[in-house]
Amino acid sequence: MDIYNLEREFITLSEYINPYSNSRRWLRGNLHGHTCCGKFMDAAVSGHIYANLGYDFMAITDHNLVHDSNQWRSWQEQVGLVIIPGEENGSTDHILEIGVSAVTPTSSESYVARAKTLRDAGGFIIGCHPQEYPDRGEKNVSDAAEILHGFELFNGLREGRGFDEMANVDLWDKILTQGHKVWGVATDDFHCAHITPGHGWVCVQMPEDVPEKVPWKTIVQQLKKGAFFASTYSSFEEIILENGILKVTTKQSREIQIIADGGQVVFQVEGTNLEWRVESNLTYFRIEALSGVKRAWSQPFFQQFIHNNAD
Repeated sequence: MDIYNLEREFITLSEYINPYSNSRRWLRGNLHGHTCCGKFMDAAVSGHIYANLGYDFMAITDHNLVHDSNQWRSWQEQVGLVIIPGEENGSTDHILEIGVSAVTPTSSESYVARAKTLRDAGGFIIGCHPQEYPDRGEKNVSDAAEILHGFELFNGLREGRGFDEMANVDLWDKILTQGHKVWGVATDDFHCAHITPGHGWVCVQMPEDVPEKVPWKTIVQQLKKGAFFASTYSSFEEIILENGILKVTTKQSREIQIIADGGQVVFQVEGTNLEWRVESNLTYFRIEALSGVKRAWSQPFFQQFIHNNAD
């Protein structure tokens, strides 16, 4: 390209990158749960609890342990849920590794280096409960924002221990405003019978042509794309962005908000339906459905940068 063309080439903002399709098929699941560790509950039991709550899948994420394929297939047959193999990596500063057949060895004590090793192994990588580590948790997630697929906005076990889970949402908006693409996740971190399941979950969007019996690898692929939302109560039914108009329908919400740069509310409506002409000057925006203190969080929509020529 000659100097003339270089001078005339510039970067403009195009449409937003939409992680969702128009499908209304969603699968509900828990991505953080433990089992078979002495005091913990067997997945054949916890799986029935989740099935009775209307869940479609659950990940088994024991600490530094991935159960062999025969074991998780047996659990899957017993409970009728899709079981996703995984692990919670590390002795501290935990990271979830979802959709792997074996524990990925990690030798570095660096959170960022460990996250990179795990991501390179091919799983869906989630930073765990940053509020658990007040001196470094937020820094860990911020430093690894280009590596993690997502991190826990909400962790049911930590909520029960009195942690400020909404601080994680503030951290998310800070990271998104800096232009980092990282997904928001809600989980139970289910451990045993006396910890009630069903506090935090994700709903993963499935393409209409996916068979009724969904392989766990398909769920993981959709998670990596950001085709899911996180929730503690409300549920999105439809998220459609066409010709600059966003249309949202929820099952139950008192209010729907559009959150953008800096965590600012740029639009809001009461009820279960929203229609909004998307603003063109935002780094990102996301959707939040509210019902009292309960929330559902969409994944962020990011501006797509393209090279244009002035001719």
